[in-house]
Amino acid sequence: MISRSVRFVRQFEKNLWILSFGWFVSALGFAISIPFIAIYFYSTLGISLSGIGIFFGVNALVRSVFQIISGEVSDRMERRKLLIYSQLARSVAFGALAFSIANDWGFYPIAACLVVNSMLGAVFQPVANAMVSDILPSAQRLDGYAITRAGGNLGWAVGPALGGFLAATSYSLLFVISAFITLASAIIFWALLKDAAVDRTMERFRFRDVIAIKDNPYLATHCILIFLLYLVVAQLMAPFSVYSVDIIGISETQLGYLYTLNGLMVVALQIPLTRLLSKTSFTQLLAWSGVIYAIGYSMVGTIVGFEYFVLAIIVVTTGEMIMSPPSLALTSRLAPPGRMGRYMGIYGFFVASGWSFGPLYGGVILDHLGEHHALAWILISSLALPSAIGYWILSRKLPAKYNFRD
Repeated sequence: MISRSVRFVRQFEKNLWILSFGWFVSALGFAISIPFIAIYFYSTLGISLSGIGIFFGVNALVRSVFQIISGEVSDRMERRKLLIYSQLARSVAFGALAFSIANDWGFYPIAACLVVNSMLGAVFQPVANAMVSDILPSAQRLDGYAITRAGGNLGWAVGPALGGFLAATSYSLLFVISAFITLASAIIFWALLKDAAVDRTMERFRFRDVIAIKDNPYLATHCILIFLLYLVVAQLMAPFSVYSVDIIGISETQLGYLYTLNGLMVVALQIPLTRLLSKTSFTQLLAWSGVIYAIGYSMVGTIVGFEYFVLAIIVVTTGEMIMSPPSLALTSRLAPPGRMGRYMGIYGFFVASGWSFGPLYGGVILDHLGEHHALAWILISSLALPSAIGYWILSRKLPAKYNFRD
């Protein structure tokens, strides 16, 4: 068992493990504070669920635009530097958030700091995803994305548990800690990570180039379907946290445990599950994940009590683990040489757009359906099913060279 684990670790480049470790630290800095900001808006500042949804929509829409821009930039300059600079600037943004909350500046200054923080996070994501493809050959990328996801979710496992405990004491303290942890991730990338040798495009950047989706119908279909799916995935941050704490009545500490369970499941099961399902096509895995997400979030409206929320999170996290590595691997397969950053940026745009409109979509439904919780969550989760059907249809049309691990 130990020797097999050692062989698994050694088959991947050292750079992948350094990237995964830095990703873990970055995710820890994010997860210790951001999941609790919606509760702060709702319980302390008195913002409605719809208002919170609108804010998160605008926030993620800005983030989606920066996903594309950063993807384009990463095809033209050293990706390692982009990771370092984005994390340094993000640590400052977390510090500004802590200062604005500590001084009770109100919604708008805090919201502005959060938007800046999201812009910098949008620089990180497509660059890091593209770097996985730089480091690894095509046949190893599915496992590579599973490894980096496990690293990121280890941060999700630890962060919310600490954050749920500290949120009862001081929201501003959460963001001070986030600032220092994010700074630590920048130091890790600076001190340990080596930039992979890849071809850089020398073309002048033009904004019309980002509409590369029109030239690749498979990419266009993938992006539209992943957008629909992420409208449902996005419920985990704002609607689910506010619903479970302020409507159903579980504690912030228990909410932190739920996020920790989500992270621990990914850490423990993402790699073995990805390897177990590695013979299944990417699109079929994405179709199954849509069905599982629909089931998981439909459960949320019918349950009361922390132990039942645990069951719902287990179902949702299973869908997450099935979905994420193949969605990234499919994007990397569709990308032509020298355009990995662009394709990851376009993919990230549609993912972030799902994060944009998902909280608004869920918040409006929860606000207007009142006590009809079961109906509300069935409506919220229903958009995962068209995505599942779409991926099932795409699986019958997509050439095998794009749809399977080598």
